[in-house]
Amino acid sequence: MIKNFCLLLFILFSSFSFGQVVVFQKNDNSDARELEHSLNKNADSLILKSEKIIRQVDIFNEHYMQTVMVNGTESKIDVGNLPIGEFIVQARLGRKRIIMYLVNNEPIEPKVEEPKIVTTTSKVEHSDHSSILGTKKLTKKRDTVRSLYWVVYEKNTTSGTYKSMSMENEEEVSRMISLNKLELSTEIAKNNTLLVYEVYNTSKFMRKQLRNATYFKSSESNLFNVVPYYASDTSKSINKLVNN
Repeated sequence: MIKNFCLLLFILFSSFSFGQVVVFQKNDNSDARELEHSLNKNADSLILKSEKIIRQVDIFNEHYMQTVMVNGTESKIDVGNLPIGEFIVQARLGRKRIIMYLVNNEPIEPKVEEPKIVTTTSKVEHSDHSSILGTKKLTKKRDTVRSLYWVVYEKNTTSGTYKSMSMENEEEVSRMISLNKLELSTEIAKNNTLLVYEVYNTSKFMRKQLRNATYFKSSESNLFNVVPYYASDTSKSINKLVNN
């Protein structure tokens, strides 16, 4: 219900966004004053600060959803890779949900995300993790309806842990899997994890996932395949993948 209400309100905001590449509308409600929120100068990142813990930030519309787990008092969230469209941005502070709005009117040039990582092995295929990459070839699905995938990525950095969840297409999933294979062969990123689930009904899945951040961990569902399509964490998925 909150989603439908927010989408209706968003129509008013969209009428003022014509002619600008990225438009962000802050929440001026008194209840939202505890959260500082704005775009950076390049309009490609959302800056959030609060004295209270920001649990997570959801960015979504009828066709897209991304969740970033923050669990801190400030965060910088990349919005430069969002598809063209109108989005609701929802920050969760405890039980409170602060709603903002964002419009991307034009495609932004894709960023080069291949990191310069010093590897500890000469070839990726010799990594001890290579046995877990027993995924199906995504290209085999091109003669059918294009699939979408729920992707959970966790990256460990010197400043803490960054976790993101989003709905991605085949091309992006292939890119992320290739990058994760490289990460697992390095000392600095060997503990990064990537989970990919094939989704059968994106709209219903996204509604349930928005209400429950751990819905993708369900033991059974008719909305998505609970067996990971790809998983870099053997302790969670090797028993499921071995039969595929």
